[in-house]
Amino acid sequence: RSLHFLYDATATTEIYTLALHDALPISEAQFGKGDKYFGVCTMMATMPGLPLFGHGQIEGLIEKYGMEYHKAYWEEPIDEYLVKRHEKEIFPLMKKRHLFSDVTNFYLYDFYLENGSVNEDVFAYSNRYENERSLIVYNNRFCNTSGWIRLSTSRIEKGRGGRKKLVQVDIARGLGLRMADNDYTIFKDLRSGLEYIRSSLEIREKGIYLMMRAYQTHVLADIREVRDDEKGFLAKLCGSLSGRGWTISMTP
Repeated sequence: RSLHFLYDATATTEIYTLALHDALPISEAQFGKGDKYFGVCTMMATMPGLPLFGHGQIEGLIEKYGMEYHKAYWEEPIDEYLVKRHEKEIFPLMKKRHLFSDVTNFYLYDFYLENGSVNEDVFAYSNRYENERSLIVYNNRFCNTSGWIRLSTSRIEKGRGGRKKLVQVDIARGLGLRMADNDYTIFKDLRSGLEYIRSSLEIREKGIYLMMRAYQTHVLADIREVRDDEKGFLAKLCGSLSGRGWTISMTP
């Protein structure tokens, strides 16, 4: 249900896979073929390191094979729905691996509930590459939840003299925001196609508030800051939407 680790920003490349050649296929193991699988697969595709897909994983094949196999022995139909969902949700992420693969600007965040406790079923992490930013959030449980993403977990960084130290940052710094009082942060959810707007000042002081359905995944990208005009158009828009998304791009 949850993942506990202290990650090292100086570490070497990790390899991620959901299935091994001699293990049960993902469709017969714990992930299935629905939202839970695609949430976990999204994490595999957007974490630093090297993602690996198992044999027949995308096509939904379930034959278990060993290293001595030279061919498939079962006649299995391709799961066209599973393939199309990979093409829609996972393949576009693989084309943006430059944004996800490095650990330099990778930060993992706690998901705080209204009572101040941490929901460890929710995975949230951000990454940056040059001017591109991303925030991935996945609810790994069959229940709805809501809360704030504000403070990162501790990570190991090299300080002066090469000494390692523990570092925590807030979400605004993790995303590299300017955080001026009249700045607004706009981001797009690649899964829903909706765009959202938040006050950069609110992100700096409180974090980002999200409501999550069971096994829901947010892939927030195209994150940019826009300075409000003298008439306060963005402030009015942000207030009228009250956290809801829209489908028309507001990039000036």
